[in-house]
Amino acid sequence: MRKLLVVAVPAGLAILAAALVLSSFRSRADAEASRLERARLKREFAERAAVLRALPPDRPAEWQGEVVALTRWYQDELQAIRNRYPEVSPAPGALAAAEEDRKGKIGEKERAAIADFQKYADGRAKLLREGAYGAVGSAEAAGLRLDLVSVESGAGPEGTPGLRVDFALWGAPRYLERERSGDKTVTRTVTPVAFKKLAVQFLDAKGKPYGEMSGAGEPYQKLADPERFVEDFPPGVLFGTWWLELLPREAATAQVSLEVDVRGASGAVRPATFALSLPVPEGWKIPPGATYQAEVREAAPPRP
Repeated sequence: MRKLLVVAVPAGLAILAAALVLSSFRSRADAEASRLERARLKREFAERAAVLRALPPDRPAEWQGEVVALTRWYQDELQAIRNRYPEVSPAPGALAAAEEDRKGKIGEKERAAIADFQKYADGRAKLLREGAYGAVGSAEAAGLRLDLVSVESGAGPEGTPGLRVDFALWGAPRYLERERSGDKTVTRTVTPVAFKKLAVQFLDAKGKPYGEMSGAGEPYQKLADPERFVEDFPPGVLFGTWWLELLPREAATAQVSLEVDVRGASGAVRPATFALSLPVPEGWKIPPGATYQAEVREAAPPRP
């Protein structure tokens, strides 16, 4: 019996070790296959979205329907990949990844900024995932499409009343920039789109210019690297938010102009100007008797 145990125990341990090695190998293979399939899916999404951007901005219902159909297809394909590889764990969130990278040494201010961006990214992903995407107005320039997703009054970053303008820029390019720092290589996602100027001109009820406000155009917040927060965020869509002052009561129409510079692969800069006209509802205006300030709020929150 003792001799049998001497032979059986090592053999059992060897079988167990082999099973663990095989399981580990399968896990790595599944993770790599899942990554490749998701990368292929993202490429297909970007290619299909490029075709949709050719739709004229004056056909908003058709554009919205196509966006909803495209994002529904994308989510269905993602779920199919997850079903094929159920053992593959999702990537950690931005905060967990930052804590792991810095061994938990993150200040409260930075932690709050990351949490704020995470909430922002989750909200935009939900908007696409649930088919609730729509646009108050759209414009096209240089192969890009600008959607004003929503314009709503509310308490601004400083606690004072303001106008929150959420937008989506479809077709915004991105690339990875790698920088060597000692024994470590740091990578970051770069979006070569510079917001140069945002201007809003007001027309009164007779169509005559009443006034204008303008600013540098850099959003208060923008989601340049959404996959850092939501692993499978649809590619090629740059979400952002501007905060403006509430509009004057005399404004009946707002003519919005946005100037951006897009840097190409050669380094050459290509300017693009978006222009759209929107009727001004009561909710966008200052209350009766209030003073109009005419400001574009350009302050940005801390980087995550």
